Formats: sequence, C-alpha cells, structure tokens
Amino acid sequence: MFVQEKRPFYHFDAHADETWRILFERQFAKVQQRACAWYLQGHEILGLTSQYIPNFEPLDVLFQERISWELVSTDVQYSDGQTWFEHLRERQFLITEYIRERETLDYTPLPDIFHDAFGHLPMHIHQRYADLTQEYAHLMLECTQEARPALGSIWWYTIEFGFIKERGELKAFGTGLMSSYAEWDLAFSDKMERRPFDPADIGNYKPSPHEMHKVLWVLEDFDQLEQFVAQQRQKYR
Repeated sequence: MFVQEKRPFYHFDAHADETWRILFERQFAKVQQRACAWYLQGHEILGLTSQYIPNFEPLDVLFQERISWELVSTDVQYSDGQTWFEHLRERQFLITEYIRERETLDYTPLPDIFHDAFGHLPMHIHQRYADLTQEYAHLMLECTQEARPALGSIWWYTIEFGFIKERGELKAFGTGLMSSYAEWDLAFSDKMERRPFDPADIGNYKPSPHEMHKVLWVLEDFDQLEQFVAQQRQKYR
C-alpha cells in the first residue's frame, strides 16, 4: 500500500495573498454565472474567500470528516501522472503549494494553489465526485500501457476541462476551466468547438497544458462519466 508522509502546510506571505485576491475576485464573478451546481455548492461548504489563501489545516479536517479524504502538502509544482493517481487511489489530494506569478494571472500551464483550491476542492468535497476520482485512479494504475494515453485524455477533457448539461444549460464542469480566466472566456465563446462526450473521440486527442484548447466535450450528466469508468474497470479486474 502506498503511504504519503504528511508534511506541514506552507503559510503564504501578503504578496501571495494579494495575488490570490486578484485571481479570486476576477474568476468568482464568472463561475457564479456558469459553473455547475456541485461546484457552487462546494464553494459554499468550504467557505473560500478572496481575503487570503485558505488555511489547509482545517480544510484537511473537513475533508477527513466529510468524505474520508486527506489533503496533502507537496512542493512539487507538477506531479507526474503516476504520483498523482497513486495519491488519489489512497484518497489523498495533493495541494501544490506555490502560486502563479502576476504576469501569468490569465493563464498558466502549471497547476498552482489557485487551481487546486479554487478549481478542484469545491468539486472534490462531494463524496460521489471524490469516489469517482478514486475509481479513475485505480483504472489508470491498473490499465495497460497502451490504454493509458487515451484514458488520460478522457480524464483531462472531463475532470479538468469538461462541460456538463444541467436542465438543458451548458455549465462548466472541469476544474481547469474554473481556475483559468482566459480559458474560461474562450471555452464559452463561439470560437470553441463543443462535442458530445464520446470516449473514442476524446481518446484520439493528446492534451497539452501549454496551449489553449480548440475543442472540448460535454457530459449529458455525471452518470455518463461514472458508467464509463465502471465499464472500463471491469476490463482490468
């Protein structure tokens, strides 16, 4: 069994808190209008504010009590897929403890603490969503090497940059959309091609964190993603 030795959470300075405030105030105005319901509910549960970067120690307690997950500090700016999924398999969510520079406020290829805390955590506080990410982690770690690239693309274009339908309306579902000011505007513009969720189609696309997307996919509902993961896991049991 994989075990992560826990380390103390980093405490940020006033400059970092000001960067957080700028990011938060610009992006929260957007997500309130077009983010999925789970995200907005999670935001309220966590009590995130624009005043400062969250204190992750009480948030860790909240996650343990509510969904039996841990938040784990890491100083690695971009964890590789193996490490990321090993932690998710053990119900541990890595908190990347650095924040982007001011010149990359609109878009950054590296997942920073704003992406983790503002983007991921409001979704992850829901038990059903967290369970799905753990199941996906098992899938990624158990599948063949040949299957892994396509499954990685499907993770990227759902968990990180997916849309979902709610009462017939298009809503942001992916955590990368939630935390990226520039990507959000592009995703909802006429310049973005949006396709129905199709694992075979998505698997043909190799995502890159260094460029804006040209096509994104839309889930009909969360059941659709759960059913896909369950079907795939059956192949490797």
